Amino acid sequence: MPPRSSRRKPAERRPAEVAEQLREVADPAPAEELTEVEITGTPFGAEAGDQLHEMRMTGSRWRSGRLTGVRVRRLRLVDVVVTGCDLSGLVADRAELARVEFRDCRMSGAVLAGAHLSDVLFSGCRLDGANLRMVRARAAEFTECDLRSADLREAAITAGRIHDSDLAEADVTEVGLDGLALHGSGLRGLVGAPWLRGAAIGPDQVLDLSVALFDSAGIEVREQR
Repeated sequence: MPPRSSRRKPAERRPAEVAEQLREVADPAPAEELTEVEITGTPFGAEAGDQLHEMRMTGSRWRSGRLTGVRVRRLRLVDVVVTGCDLSGLVADRAELARVEFRDCRMSGAVLAGAHLSDVLFSGCRLDGANLRMVRARAAEFTECDLRSADLREAAITAGRIHDSDLAEADVTEVGLDGLALHGSGLRGLVGAPWLRGAAIGPDQVLDLSVALFDSAGIEVREQR
């Protein structure tokens, strides 16, 4: 990183070289000095079963990385775009994510329980079986995501959207909602449907949600004998 006396203007900044990436991620500069970091692959050297004490990324783009089955004790991402990464089985309890985009990522079985999300987008991601229990999310959006059997119990979602996604058999028991929109999403077999009070759905979703509500109330729909 150039010395303070020779800082470039924002328009002249360029991505850091590969050798500088880890230093930039591990010890980000003050906001006015940040240079966008482009990371390709997995520069952390972590393998399944490994545990990382801390992982921080700021003002970065991470492509085609792999952290499957890795536990990160402290995960903090700010102003980061994550594209095409395999994060299935990642364990990152109480992660902090602000202004982050996950695009076309595999996150099956990932554990983000208790995470704090602010302005976070998941687009085209696989989150089947993901643990999102007790997540605190504001302005979080899931678009065209696979959320089958995801655990959203006791999550608090404010001004969020889950559009054109699959929520089949997801658990939303005791979820707290404030203006959540679910248009275009599959709701078959949804667990805890009565807790969706305050959510908005489309006319084409009424049948699936009605069946889920009947199941939660123990009501069986069948032909009269």
